[in-house]
Amino acid sequence: MKQGIHKSKGGLIRSFVGTENGIIDDISISGDFFLFPEEALSKIIEELKGAAAKREEIQKNIEATYKKENIQSPGTTPSDFTESIMKSLE
Repeated sequence: MKQGIHKSKGGLIRSFVGTENGIIDDISISGDFFLFPEEALSKIIEELKGAAAKREEIQKNIEATYKKENIQSPGTTPSDFTESIMKSLE
């Protein structure tokens, strides 16, 4: 697994992503950002497992999870998470 780091206005986002045949099969995200509700990060990770390891797919997936779970993230956007994940896939 490779690491991707992205600095958003809301904090540092660190991603570790493993893929098999172009599909995300293992992912962890950490950093010093804030997400509400408390279980928001685990919901994002859960929804990304099994997704195609492509920017558009990852972005759409995170945006849908934000909407579905009513996620609030001061200073951090779905694009920031996508950027961190894409850096780990390079």
